[in-house]
Amino acid sequence: MTFIVRGTRGNDATTAVRLRADTAIAKARDLAVLGWHVFIDCPDGIRNYPDDFDNLFSASRDDSALPLRLPENDLGVAV
Repeated sequence: MTFIVRGTRGNDATTAVRLRADTAIAKARDLAVLGWHVFIDCPDGIRNYPDDFDNLFSASRDDSALPLRLPENDLGVAV
């Protein structure tokens, strides 16, 4: 999934792409603290503004196990 963080400040604009909602929210909040007007475009086409960020985080939370990046041996050690 791709989350696009967009911000404007005066005549400046910025865009950041994040793969997870929590990292997109963190980036957007960092920009907001620096005075940027921010929003996040979500994969479902919905645009989320700062007041909605907490809802975005809870709606995208997935508690399923993440795949291992490296195969493990029988002892559970990455090889």
